[in-house]
Amino acid sequence: MIKVAIIGLGHMGKRYAKMILSGEIKTLSLACVCTRSGQAAQWLNENCDGVVDKGEVKLYRNENELYENAMTAFDAIIITTPHKLHPDTAIRAFRAGKHVLCEKPAGIDVISARQMYSESKFADVVYELIFHQRTYSRFIKLKQMIDSGEIGRIQAVRQIDTGYYRTRSYHASGEWRSSWQGEGGGALINQGQHLLDMWQWLFGMPQEVGAFINWGKYNDFIVDDEAIINFNYENGMTGVFILSTGEAHKERYIEISGTKGHIRIDDDKLRIWRFSRDLEEYSKNATCSSTQELSEDYEEIDLVSETGDEPYRKVLENFGETVIARINKAHSTANQETDAKEDMAITNGQDGINTLELTCGAYLSAFKGKKVRIPVNGEEYRDFLDEMKHNESEVLG
Repeated sequence: MIKVAIIGLGHMGKRYAKMILSGEIKTLSLACVCTRSGQAAQWLNENCDGVVDKGEVKLYRNENELYENAMTAFDAIIITTPHKLHPDTAIRAFRAGKHVLCEKPAGIDVISARQMYSESKFADVVYELIFHQRTYSRFIKLKQMIDSGEIGRIQAVRQIDTGYYRTRSYHASGEWRSSWQGEGGGALINQGQHLLDMWQWLFGMPQEVGAFINWGKYNDFIVDDEAIINFNYENGMTGVFILSTGEAHKERYIEISGTKGHIRIDDDKLRIWRFSRDLEEYSKNATCSSTQELSEDYEEIDLVSETGDEPYRKVLENFGETVIARINKAHSTANQETDAKEDMAITNGQDGINTLELTCGAYLSAFKGKKVRIPVNGEEYRDFLDEMKHNESEVLG
């Protein structure tokens, strides 16, 4: 079993602590918690069977205390702090030889995300991110269909998500939320991270990004609460991605048009139309003006609905299994089995980079009013981020 330290005890940190301490995660045990909150010990005792008073979990007020007093007490860390703190916290852990499971996003700019991944590779430790939607059955099924070529060459993708409606109370729930200074952006760098991770996991990375973003359309801040992004791919595929946190009616779907079929996925229902002929062949050889010689076979598939802690449990369990495999590999000459287990890691640091490439590319494109090439120029993005922070401070006085 892998001993972990949770750094940050906000909403998600508490959630993971309860899951681990309850025994839900068979591969992890909680050794330490690092938090600035003076109420952390009280919360842990009241909600987790008095683990602090019993001495079962050690509590530290900052990372210096943690590393000075508990260096040998844990093998890995779970990071649940505000976004901008993720890189420094992860890099310190890597340099100490600790494995890292990090909440999304990897950071708030691509340079930091690239450095995190580089440091993890140099240290030869496990580095994963909590992109739990990868465990959803609908996305696993969708990826299998795409990778198998079931709908042919993908020509176009359209995704819309208005399922993350957020109130003023939410935006005010933390000083760091919904600000350039505290969060590094708005909807795209928060809720959008899960969606953009799924996009790059399913469809790969585009060649360029063009975005139109509304800054504070529904709120009195200057970060984004609505975004429309166009993705252009080297192979000719195009994509449209729409995210809004200001629409109360929940609409959430992905449509994929391929040369052999068309897929639409709404929450837990997958619909597929399979064409009788591949469109690339049909367009060249059909003797009619449209689709008169093309037929469609329709299928509707009901998928399992993932709710509650189950997707997070899978991510935490997978992280523990991957760390165990890495440790076993270091002590074994027969590495074939452990290599296979490491290959089963749900995510890695490159995914954190890719998702931020899409996010930062969209922000930069909207700001400049033109398309931006991927990978993003990291220094140019940092200049943009500094300017937005300055503008925000001017607005707030």
